[in-house]
Amino acid sequence: MPKRLLCCIFLVLMYVSGCDDAQKPKIGISFGVGEAKRWPAEKGYMEERAQELGMEVETRFNKADAPKTQMQDCFELIDSGISVLILIPRDARKANEILAYAKKKNVKVISYARAVMGEDIDFFVGYDTYRIGQSLGLHLTEKTYKGNLAILKGDKNDFNSPLLYDGAMISIRPLVERGAIHMILDEYVNGWSVDLAKRMLTDAIIKNDYKIDAVFAHNDIFAGAAAEVVKELGIKNPVIITGMDAETPALKRLLKGTQDATVYMDLKSMAYTAVNEAYNMATKKKPNVNSEFDNESKFKIDAFLINGKLITRENIDRVLIAPGHFTHEQIYGN
Repeated sequence: MPKRLLCCIFLVLMYVSGCDDAQKPKIGISFGVGEAKRWPAEKGYMEERAQELGMEVETRFNKADAPKTQMQDCFELIDSGISVLILIPRDARKANEILAYAKKKNVKVISYARAVMGEDIDFFVGYDTYRIGQSLGLHLTEKTYKGNLAILKGDKNDFNSPLLYDGAMISIRPLVERGAIHMILDEYVNGWSVDLAKRMLTDAIIKNDYKIDAVFAHNDIFAGAAAEVVKELGIKNPVIITGMDAETPALKRLLKGTQDATVYMDLKSMAYTAVNEAYNMATKKKPNVNSEFDNESKFKIDAFLINGKLITRENIDRVLIAPGHFTHEQIYGN
């Protein structure tokens, strides 16, 4: 074969390879999160799905705004040439500079799990927090229809906190108004601080003569803290404690009877959904929408919401183990 022909073939192959690389979508993912065990798992699911779809992905996992802030992370991701940013904001009401910079650079933004509030975002993927709150509130009031109740809400700047609370209060409020339930604590916990949650609950129980009948905690870490407080204060009566996220330690507490309920959300499905929609945006395809979302901006935000499943000791095998979400060993041990 003549050398000139070989050279031409080589150049053509190099051009095609270069075109494939140029057409490969790139997305960025920014986690502004705390210590909950769910986040590293979701990071892995997102990266896994991006690779399956043939996309390049760059992820920043930021727990404490140090040594870089989440805003710096996002600016660097945007400058790296991404076409879509999946954003889990640390503060849902302070992401305006990130969104402005993304818009300036023609980068689409998907808000994930925690909705950015008051700003025009392109899409939201999360769980149906209000309906989950309804399920938890109904369960709690079926178990505790009188007595002292403490509510440990999440951070006030997390959009999910008031939605979860409002959903639960549909069942709780009538009992409070009738005087059957006495609210000894009903507060947001700044920064989702576990230490602060423990102090708040401890103080509330002591001030009410060590009488507590139920704790509505906004996640399983708070539920675990509540179980510790109950034990440390020597409370002898059964205390109904509900949480959320179905973390393994919480599932073990269900078996021991030190937590009554949690909520399982298919985090893999939610993470995959976010990346699927990022792919659709990057390739100019129509997104999959099953809801609209009011984030207190002047726009209605397209959304895909996933509902959770209430988990108790009675249904843990059927709902979590039988479908393969957890193994028997993960929950029950060896």
